[in-house]
Amino acid sequence: MRRPDALTAGLAAATVLVAIVDTKMAISAGRQPAEFYILEISAALVWAGVGTLAVLIRPDRPGVGRLMQLLGLVLMLDAPAGFELTTSDRWVAVDLVLAHAAQPFQIALFAHILLAYPAGTLRHPPERRLIGTTYGWSAVVGVVGVIDTVAVVTAPGWVGARPPGAITGGRPSSVLMNSVWLVLTAVFLVLLVDKIRRATRRERRVLAYPFGSGLLILLLFLIVLVFTAASANIPIPLAYLAVLVGPGAFLAGLVRERLSYGSLAELVRTIERAPVGQLQEALRRALRDPGLQVGFARANGYVGEGGDVLTLPTGNGRAVLPIGGRPPIAVVLHDASLTSEPTLLNAASAAARLALDNARLHALVQEQLADVRASRRRIIEAGADQRRRLERDLHDGAQQRMLAVGIALQLLQRQLGDEAAAAELLTEARTELDAALAELRELARGIHPAVLTEQGLSAAVRTLARRVPIPVTVEDSLSTRPAPAVESAVYFIVSEALNNVVKHARATSARITLCRNENRLHVEVVDDGVGGADAGLGSGLRGMADRAAAFDGTVSVTAVRPSGTRVAVELPCD
Repeated sequence: MRRPDALTAGLAAATVLVAIVDTKMAISAGRQPAEFYILEISAALVWAGVGTLAVLIRPDRPGVGRLMQLLGLVLMLDAPAGFELTTSDRWVAVDLVLAHAAQPFQIALFAHILLAYPAGTLRHPPERRLIGTTYGWSAVVGVVGVIDTVAVVTAPGWVGARPPGAITGGRPSSVLMNSVWLVLTAVFLVLLVDKIRRATRRERRVLAYPFGSGLLILLLFLIVLVFTAASANIPIPLAYLAVLVGPGAFLAGLVRERLSYGSLAELVRTIERAPVGQLQEALRRALRDPGLQVGFARANGYVGEGGDVLTLPTGNGRAVLPIGGRPPIAVVLHDASLTSEPTLLNAASAAARLALDNARLHALVQEQLADVRASRRRIIEAGADQRRRLERDLHDGAQQRMLAVGIALQLLQRQLGDEAAAAELLTEARTELDAALAELRELARGIHPAVLTEQGLSAAVRTLARRVPIPVTVEDSLSTRPAPAVESAVYFIVSEALNNVVKHARATSARITLCRNENRLHVEVVDDGVGGADAGLGSGLRGMADRAAAFDGTVSVTAVRPSGTRVAVELPCD
């Protein structure tokens, strides 16, 4: 709560000052029981105190609190009108005149509070006309009351007995005055019912407490009238219960409305963390508006979260809150009653803007990440294609030429016959040629094995296992071939894993498992070596992880001494 402003503090101070005067008057000249004066003064203090508290709770919407403060001050000024006094002091006479001048305004203020709650302003012309008329009539009745009271307190022999004052200014039997009050009351009830009828669901929740208390006050006043008509003594607590119950209900309504949102910080956190697909629901919960809608800007208007076209409202209790920039990136269609909550709406707007910006940035990062992944996959696929072409070129080009040279040398050796020196040179040349051809074939298989292209992953892995100098078991349950790029990635991961087994594991055997679970390819390479491998160390293991990551796959290495090492690969395959 903020510190009270000058007007709030001034009204509170004025009420306390009048309360001191009324208390002094009751103590020095009062003839009624003490509890009567206590209730009379306490009722006014309750209204003033609750009004002050309402302004402090809702500094952004002080209207209702100000009116409650004024009602408390009027009730305090009016209190001496009901006192029975024994005094001839002139200051008491002046106080009584002021009391009867202020007395009629308590009705106008109470009606004003109910019609203006919770915004503190009168939105519709009929309401403004009624309240203006009521204040005007209160002034007329106050003038009549002042005239009657002045006549009484200036009469010879006046010693402070209560003057015949009432709301009608000293003429309880005046048919005209009572008729006007009844007409104003009837119009007030009609407008009150119309206010409830026009209220949205959210507004009705806000109006529940004060309007409920208003009905209770009417009921209590009827009970008081029954007692009066029966010439029975009205119990003092009953007579003032109606006055005391009202401010509590108004305060409860304000506090309930305030606490229903929690702190603005929590509101911001709730909305900011919501994904775009759930932003509307988060705003509905935060603002207590089940009919709220979020519209996202498009070329020709706005669309909701479900893709439906939204038409901006032109009334019907709905209002539009733009989110960010000109033109806005989104709009919130909310209950019009929230327009009286500028602080709350500003917080919701800022939080929604943060949520939308976060979602936009997240989408941008995801798009960039997808581009990076696609680029890396294209690079790996291009490398695999290049290796296949290189293997094919070596097989169809250099290898074939070297084979042709070998055949030519063999024929030449036959033609030379017994020439020992030439035959020896030719034999040496053929030996070197055969070694170069073997190395070239091995290089071609390392670049991209032909069996992988021609027969697929299963055959290539079996061929790879046969070349390893330790026993390797292959468990293969693949029924269909994955995509060529996936096959190539898995082949080289398995090759690198077997290479690590041979070089570092000191294993006596290994096992390769190939299987497919729906759209995921699972590969395992397990050895019985010394273990100790670490996925974070070594260029070989990092290369395996990079190949898998290029296809949104994963590589995990489990190594526990001395049970061996398990390399598990999982890749998506459509």
